[in-house]
Amino acid sequence: MEQVWFTIVAGTAIMVAMGLFVTLFAVYYQRKQMGQKLKIKEMEAEFQGKLLDVSMAATEAERRRIAQDLHDDVGALLSVTKLNFNALNQYINEANSASQIVKQIREALDEAMGQVRRISRELVPTTLERFGLSAALQEFIARSKQANGLSVKYQYLGNENFRLPPKSELMLYRAAQELITNAIRHSEGTNVHVQLSLPPQPFSMFVEDDGVGFDPLEVRQRHQSGLGLDNIEGRLAIIDHQIEYYSYPKRGCRAVILPKKTA
Repeated sequence: MEQVWFTIVAGTAIMVAMGLFVTLFAVYYQRKQMGQKLKIKEMEAEFQGKLLDVSMAATEAERRRIAQDLHDDVGALLSVTKLNFNALNQYINEANSASQIVKQIREALDEAMGQVRRISRELVPTTLERFGLSAALQEFIARSKQANGLSVKYQYLGNENFRLPPKSELMLYRAAQELITNAIRHSEGTNVHVQLSLPPQPFSMFVEDDGVGFDPLEVRQRHQSGLGLDNIEGRLAIIDHQIEYYSYPKRGCRAVILPKKTA
């Protein structure tokens, strides 16, 4: 009888042990699978980040090439043409009606040369490379006010001359450029406020307008939003920054750029 009970107890213990082993193995296998899936997601995110970085770098390189071509080829050609017209003007009698035509052409050339310089500066912001983000923003805002007649206010906190890494400055400048342009073109407001905070202040940047506002979720659902929200977020993701929108109908929009929060 005792042998029978011993056999039952031993068999039960073995079954419990096997059940426990199977359970532990299943838990281990599940965790391993989850770990592999997480690792795959991290690799995919890293690949997407590198792909985006390469894409943006290629875009900036193309901008630089176009700007160089405009300056070296188109700009030089316009300068030579203007010199020729100036020389021609010396041989034309001021009373001659042709002198007025030459004057108009010269003014058109001056305007074309100014436009080429402006486009070149926007494609490759030399002020950004030489003097930093704050100086480049001030220059871009000054040009925006002249072209659109809006009230665009700029202020900074901290050390204006503080330099961020070149890639960070470029991505932040492009994001601000897009936000300011959106505010001017689409907000239907009359005032735009841009603020940059640099060390020793915690870094932040915001662009605010008093226009009609918009719903970021609704804009994202459009096939072609026209506001470049994906471009802005893509550029910021490269440098581990993020953007938050605070917008309400008829109450304007405030777009805030901050470093990504670390867990």
